[in-house]
Amino acid sequence: MEAWQKTADRAAAGSLDQARIREIVLETVERVTGKRTDSPTVAEWLERWIRTEKGAVAPRTMMRYEQIVRDFLSSIGARAQAPLEALSTDAILEFKERWLSGGRSPRTVNQTIKILKRPFKIALEEGLIDRNPVAAVRPIRTSSAKKGVFSPEQIQQLLEVAEGDWRGLILSGYFTGGRLVDLARLTWADINLSERTITFVQRKTGSSVQIPIHQDLYEYLLKLPRSDRPKKPVFPRLFDKPGAGKSGLSMAFKRLMERAGIDDGMARKKDGKLGRNVSRLSFHSLRHSFNSAMANADVPLEIRQKLTGHASQDMNKHYTHLELERVRRAGKASQK
Repeated sequence: MEAWQKTADRAAAGSLDQARIREIVLETVERVTGKRTDSPTVAEWLERWIRTEKGAVAPRTMMRYEQIVRDFLSSIGARAQAPLEALSTDAILEFKERWLSGGRSPRTVNQTIKILKRPFKIALEEGLIDRNPVAAVRPIRTSSAKKGVFSPEQIQQLLEVAEGDWRGLILSGYFTGGRLVDLARLTWADINLSERTITFVQRKTGSSVQIPIHQDLYEYLLKLPRSDRPKKPVFPRLFDKPGAGKSGLSMAFKRLMERAGIDDGMARKKDGKLGRNVSRLSFHSLRHSFNSAMANADVPLEIRQKLTGHASQDMNKHYTHLELERVRRAGKASQK
């Protein structure tokens, strides 16, 4: 009792922080019961979860998990050092609202909350908490942003105003379906001109994809200066530029579209101060164009899926835009 009184006096005087109080309680329980109680803080538990995930998921996925944990712990402040069981649903909702107001799309926020459910679900299964504080957080209703595809005429308009490495990057996007940053980071080690293939690892999925080089892209690559150093960038002026931001590759492509007289359109408008606008046309639309061109040429779904590196058939279908007239013909044929 005397020890408890001294602890209470020190706490009242402000000389004990929350972590020390928790440690004293656990030490007392251990002395009385002879058992060490596992009662991690929120930060300790999430960091433990990260360690268990390493090696079990793709490196890109691991980086995403780590970033989400960092952002979440930063968002909840001092509550990160509170016992895991003390974390409330309100803290999760505050994090969700902060991400929305910071410009993240509803889809991104939903995916983040879904990932956060995992470590707390494990904690519930292990008996560390009696409820999952994330489970009560409902997903935000989202409307799919209808992304467009570039017509051959628009591709020609882009190529006419493109300068330097941008011409090659546009051709690469249109003829390989690669993502913007993946293509900007290509090196000559990824290019096999004798076999006419491009092979690279997609940063989003961590998977490797090999694409046959189209004749137009092949002729462009033949004209570029090459060296014996395999790690030399194919597009050196774009290689080190970030993908996002005012000085990033996405905004540079948007300005290129403006010079070409192409309206990027609006696929989804942000809701008040929340979320962000989504353009109908962007560099990513070249990926849609590539997939659609293959579908229009009757390339089987499984091959399209392999070439684009999509994890599922449903995702590949999301990227496929069949020509209207082709859909009409298919509809008439099915009625016979």
